[in-house]
Amino acid sequence: MMGGRRRRRKVVRRVVRKPPKVFRCPACDMISVTVNAEDEEVVISCSNCGLMLRMGKMKNYEMVHYYNAFVDRYYSGELSVEGGEVENREVSQ
Repeated sequence: MMGGRRRRRKVVRRVVRKPPKVFRCPACDMISVTVNAEDEEVVISCSNCGLMLRMGKMKNYEMVHYYNAFVDRYYSGELSVEGGEVENREVSQ
């Protein structure tokens, strides 16, 4: 009995996902939070409910890190939709 031709091994390509540009709002649960990094300041805001946080730019931080700080502040009670905008210059590490 002959085995026939040897099959060629399938090349498995690893898909590299890009980080999102728009995130989910912890207050209104809509995908409407954008992170705008300016010169010295980063503004994280929800275009649906108006929840906003201004913070200083951090070295080695990416958009996802700023969003995570935003969500942490919201769930710790430092941010609220009624209170509007909160200014904070430092993030404790």
